[in-house]
Amino acid sequence: MLAEGQLRAALRKIAPVPMQGPFSRTVALHYLFPKAATVPHLKPQPLWGLGSKRFGGRYTPKNSFETIYMAKDMVTALKEVQALISIPSGPAFTIVTVPWVTVAIQGFLSSVLDLTQSANVEAVGSSYQELTGAWRWVPGQTGEPPTHLLGRLCHTSRRFDGISYPSSKNPPSGVCVAVFPDRLRKPAYLEVYDPHGNVAQRLP
Repeated sequence: MLAEGQLRAALRKIAPVPMQGPFSRTVALHYLFPKAATVPHLKPQPLWGLGSKRFGGRYTPKNSFETIYMAKDMVTALKEVQALISIPSGPAFTIVTVPWVTVAIQGFLSSVLDLTQSANVEAVGSSYQELTGAWRWVPGQTGEPPTHLLGRLCHTSRRFDGISYPSSKNPPSGVCVAVFPDRLRKPAYLEVYDPHGNVAQRLP
């Protein structure tokens, strides 16, 4: 990844692209009600983005800004949270895990940094390995993880409402999207598809 000053300049030259849903998001059941302990009967919030702010995410420094992590397909969404694990040429099997909820999200993002395009990855001085590798702890790494730097500069630039990037858990075709909800401006939006209204939510 480029140094901060160079990266900021590079991001000014990359044209944001629109992205159309549907998207898929898998959320642990207990995160659907993030304030249930203090606010009883709270409506479920499948588009809650404070989890990544509190604990950090691939493009989200801890205690920074909200980010909603989604995928372009359901299998990738499940694999990203390790709710689904598959072995090539092996049989399907059940894993013991916490309850998960997977929702389809209709939406439109108007200004995405597309890191599935090799030209953009090269422009920010990164690589497929850096974008999909470990970010929580890397041997010999000091300071801010490269993807945190990129996410932080994308958010502060106000030029992007999200980042599209290759999935680390479902290569080679899985695609994920990190959305900055406070950067969504009309006509951009996210809306959980739920005709029964059980987990309905729309942003903004």
